[in-house]
Amino acid sequence: MRLNYLFFHSEDLEKIVASLKGLKPKFKKFKRTEILASNHAVMGKYRNVGFVVSKEDLSIPCECLGKFTVELSTADDTFEIFKYGRYKLEDEVLKIDAKFSEELFYDYLPALLIEIITIRTLINECNLIAEKLSDEEKAIILRISKLSQIAKSSSDISELEEILSEITSYHTDFFNKFVKFKDVNEELFSAVTRIRNIGRELSLNLVEYRDAIDRLRYFESKFEQTLIGIRDLYTLISIRLDALRNREYLELLRRTSSLQAAAAVIEFVAVFYYTLKIWDYFMPIDKLPEFATFGLLTVFTALIVLYTEALSEIIRNRKVSKKFVVLTVLLTIVVGLMIATPSLGAL
Repeated sequence: MRLNYLFFHSEDLEKIVASLKGLKPKFKKFKRTEILASNHAVMGKYRNVGFVVSKEDLSIPCECLGKFTVELSTADDTFEIFKYGRYKLEDEVLKIDAKFSEELFYDYLPALLIEIITIRTLINECNLIAEKLSDEEKAIILRISKLSQIAKSSSDISELEEILSEITSYHTDFFNKFVKFKDVNEELFSAVTRIRNIGRELSLNLVEYRDAIDRLRYFESKFEQTLIGIRDLYTLISIRLDALRNREYLELLRRTSSLQAAAAVIEFVAVFYYTLKIWDYFMPIDKLPEFATFGLLTVFTALIVLYTEALSEIIRNRKVSKKFVVLTVLLTIVVGLMIATPSLGAL
C-alpha cells in the first residue's frame, strides 16, 4: 500500500476542502496533529502546516510545501528498527514495514515529514542568506580597513565625522541583515529540536543535520565578530574625535579667556575715563589731591565692572544675589564720597 502525503500552508485549508470534494468534517486530536476531515483522503493540521493523506496522487489549487510517499513494504537488510517496526527513508519515499496505525500514519509521520521539509527549507534559506552576507562582509571589511587607515593619520574633525557616519551606515545595514539571518537560524534550531524529540519517541535513527548546523553556527559567529570589529573601530574613532574636539574646545576657551580679559581691561579704562570727565564736569576736583581722585575713580570703576557682572547674573538666574546687594551698598557709598569730597576740598 502507498500513501501520498501532501503539505501546504494552514491558511489554505478552506481551498483544499473545496477542491477535494467528498471530504466530510471529522475532528480527532492526536498528540501532535489534529484531523479535520476524512473520507477518500484524510486532512489534518500540524502547527501552521496542513496536510492531506491519500492513496491517490492529489493536486491542490495553492502552493505545495512538499510531498512524501509512504510505502508499506517488506523490510530487507537496509531497513532500520523503530518503535512500530522497521523503516527506510530514501529522498521523498519512506518505506515502512509495520502494521497500519492511525497514531503512526496520522500523527507521528505528518509531524516528522513536516519537520523534515521545514528543516530542508530553512537550511536552504540560511545558506542563501549566509552566502550573500559573506559577499557583503568581504566588501565591508575592505572598506572599513581603508577608513581605519585614513582615520589613523587624520586630525580633521570634519573628515573623522564623515568616517563615523559611513561606519554607522555599514554597521546598521549589516546588522539588520544579520538579525534576519539569526532569526531564520533560530527557527531552524527549533525545528531540529522538535524532530529530535519525535525521533526519540519513535526510536528513529534520524539524520542530525549536524554538518549543516555547524556550518551555519560558524557563519553566525563570523558575522558577529565582524559586527564587533566595526563597533570597536567606531569606538576608537569616536574617542579620537572626542579628544580632538576637547583640544579644540580648550583652545577656544583660552582664546575666549584672553578676549574676556582684554574686554575687561578696555571696559575698565573706558569707565575710568568717562567717569573722570563727568566728575570733573559737575564737581571741582582740581583742588583734590591726585591720590584721592585716582583712588576714588579706581574703586568706582572696579565696582561698576563687578556690578555689571552681578546684574547679568540676576537677569540669568532671575534672583537677587547677596553679591549684588553688597555691591549696590558699596557703590552708593563711593558715589556719595565722590559727591562730598570735592565740596570738602573747596572749603
